[in-house]
Amino acid sequence: MRKVISKSRAIKIVTLIFALIGILLIFPIRVFTQTLETSGGGTIVSESQGINFENNKFYQSFIARYNRLSSVDVYVTNVDKGRYITSYLCDENGAVLLANYTDTAEFTIPGYVRIPMEMNVEVGKEYSIRLADCRSKFYVALEDIPADSAYVGDLTWEYAKVEGLHLAAKYNYRLPLSKGVSLGIILGIALLAAAIYFGSDFYYKKNPEKDSLLTVEKVLAYSANPVAAIIFGALMIMVFPLKIFDSRAIDIVFYEIGLIIAAAIVFYAINHKVIIHEEGISFWQSLKNEHRLQYVLIMFSMAMALWYASGYMNDLYDIYHYISERRMSIWLIIMLLFTFSLKEFFNLYNFVWVLGSSIFGVHYYNLHKLAPDEKEYDLHNAVLKYGIIIVILGGVLVLNLIRLIILKAREIRYGAEHSKRQVVVPTFFGIVLGVLLILMAILNNTRMWPIYLAVFAFFLFVRFAIWDKRGDFYKILSGGFMMNFAISLAFSYLHRYFPGYVSGRFAFIFHTVTVTAEYLTFMGATATVMLIVKIISLPNNAKLKEIAVIAWKEIVLFGFIMSYAIFTVSRTAYLAIAVSVILVICVVISYYKKQLFRILGILILSVILAFPAAFTLQRILPTIAADPVFYPIDDADEFIRGGADWDSTNFMCVERFANLFESKILGVDVGEYEFPMDPHNYEDNGRGEPLYDYYGRPYDESPDKTENQESGMIDPPETDALLASSMMTRAEIIMLLDELEGYVDTDNILDVISNGRISIAKSYLQQLNMWGHEEMGATLSNGEIAVHAHNTYIQVAYDHGIPVGILFLFTMIVAIASSIRYFSKNRKTEPLSLITCAVIIGFAVAGVSEWVFQYCNPMTVAFIIALTPLTFKAKEI
Repeated sequence: MRKVISKSRAIKIVTLIFALIGILLIFPIRVFTQTLETSGGGTIVSESQGINFENNKFYQSFIARYNRLSSVDVYVTNVDKGRYITSYLCDENGAVLLANYTDTAEFTIPGYVRIPMEMNVEVGKEYSIRLADCRSKFYVALEDIPADSAYVGDLTWEYAKVEGLHLAAKYNYRLPLSKGVSLGIILGIALLAAAIYFGSDFYYKKNPEKDSLLTVEKVLAYSANPVAAIIFGALMIMVFPLKIFDSRAIDIVFYEIGLIIAAAIVFYAINHKVIIHEEGISFWQSLKNEHRLQYVLIMFSMAMALWYASGYMNDLYDIYHYISERRMSIWLIIMLLFTFSLKEFFNLYNFVWVLGSSIFGVHYYNLHKLAPDEKEYDLHNAVLKYGIIIVILGGVLVLNLIRLIILKAREIRYGAEHSKRQVVVPTFFGIVLGVLLILMAILNNTRMWPIYLAVFAFFLFVRFAIWDKRGDFYKILSGGFMMNFAISLAFSYLHRYFPGYVSGRFAFIFHTVTVTAEYLTFMGATATVMLIVKIISLPNNAKLKEIAVIAWKEIVLFGFIMSYAIFTVSRTAYLAIAVSVILVICVVISYYKKQLFRILGILILSVILAFPAAFTLQRILPTIAADPVFYPIDDADEFIRGGADWDSTNFMCVERFANLFESKILGVDVGEYEFPMDPHNYEDNGRGEPLYDYYGRPYDESPDKTENQESGMIDPPETDALLASSMMTRAEIIMLLDELEGYVDTDNILDVISNGRISIAKSYLQQLNMWGHEEMGATLSNGEIAVHAHNTYIQVAYDHGIPVGILFLFTMIVAIASSIRYFSKNRKTEPLSLITCAVIIGFAVAGVSEWVFQYCNPMTVAFIIALTPLTFKAKEI
């Protein structure tokens, strides 16, 4: 960053970088798009019957022509009552993919009414548009069917097919810019870049006295500051006065505060001076320059392994589990391979193995791959391909380890004086852990993952035990964990909406908040240690400004991780993370008693500052990206599954989140959240009693006024836009009743609060034996199967037998004691060694309420890697 370059060279480099980014945005990223209008091609010949509360089963099927449905324009001939149209995009089975309320008052009637969607669809697949009322009655135009109408299917009314007609509609698809337009823009960017490049060269040759020197740090600041200013300025204007995301004052103010905080963080990151401080610790600057690239590659591999482990947790079918498992294994092997130097990696043995195994692997793949006409051939072939890659890379790893072990043995025997010879031997904890993994592999009871875990752990521990750079292990470990969080955060900003419904609890990159709690537990524990270590490295009289300068990255990181933990509104997450953080603080305070209040103050302050920024960015950025990813069991309602409705009131907002937190965490009765998506149907500017009955008649004119005088808060979503929640939404209540039915002890409040975990644990304990079970899951009192025990300690005993369960508990106790002892011994030379203790504590705490010990669980991956330094020690011989 402090390297000096000339101004002319800086302009050339910056120009080329921005030109490259611009070209990549055009192709292959293809950010900019155009719309293509398609239609059935008929002539309007008639009008539909009135669509109202009683008659609202109007379906028009069509075949998707492109993969992004931008909108559908429906020709409305008359709106007899009310003003809103309800529309649904359904799949071939009639399942609702997206719902919309469209205000017809914004269009000229009769005429086309645009229904925005921005929904990804599958080309060639059949979908249908369903039109329904919304306290309204309206009519739509129908067209005849031309002979060449290949993309418009059947029209059905009240489940009966309408012959010879289809809905008068236009289907608008969003497409990337055409090749001609894209090439034209790319050529324009290239010409502009060339003009600036050669123009600056010409200018500074004519005026060499002006070609002053600049540091890379200043060049970065000059380039990045305008970009950041434009981005945050645009976002703040979009929040207000444009009110693109929300029109409520409290949300506008909160989002503006969040953007100001986020902008302050970004501008400080761009403009702060990168210097080596006399006090405190800098993890990155303490690394040697020649090691940094290698370490970054190891960190990235670790991060990707955790990414695919997280993906495994979202998979619902075995075939997808196999794919995620093998991808994760590949990255774990790559992580270990990056620990070798280029000289160690490039040798004749590796070349022969890679060449021979690759040739055989290609032959084996072609021999065993499934044909395209086989079911799920692509998925099965992917599993086969990844398995071959694992064998090839695994062979390289084995060859290199064998070679290094032989060289190490020769060095010990012949290379050094007897008094200086050292050998690496397993610790007591390493022996205990090894016995546990071996017994789990032997008593696997048809499960393969214990074998995979034991093999990976063996190679991991051996490689780091004989690695000459293992002194930097904790910097690599913390960097890998945090790089994974950064990747996950970027994915969340691009693809994960912040929904207010159905449950309103944000699951980050996972499909349930339970798994999110596990993930954030070890991430939060790591971030806690990184921040605390920065704090305790400073003198006791250090001021807040000095702490912020030294630890600003760790403060931001901890604050964001804890903010996402808060977003889960999950008691499990709060308890696991709180206990882990408190225990980590207790370990630190036992050595640094005077630092307690400063540590607590910085931790709390970091969350207070980060929460508005994290909330705002998570609410805003994914809606702008408009490419949401929903998992099969995501509970976001159908009104926000597209990408067009940025200001939908069904997204999370300040009031909705406050209500959820107060009711679920604090147990406060906060009443009902009332904010409709169709505000013109209700009194008091969107709040209060409905203005019309279900038929669109004013309540004063409704013949059944007394019968319909209810507030409308419990109307089903199909017929009313007003969604409400006090303690729980109706969908949550239904889910909870389904889950609790039959086996939960309703007289035990703890069993009810824990969603039946106590009853599940009792069933598992009653069925324990000495050698474990082959079947997955125990039988509950009502005859159902509980897939897992929601408790790691019980699950290990159930799967592998009571002795292994006891050994697992003993291993965890020894692990905690060994990690505390290790930190005590190394706290001055390697304070980050507290991360191992933090991860173990987080694993142990989360394991009380969840099953977190499985080869592809991200918490297990983090746990095993973090244990590495505890498994061996250097001993003089």
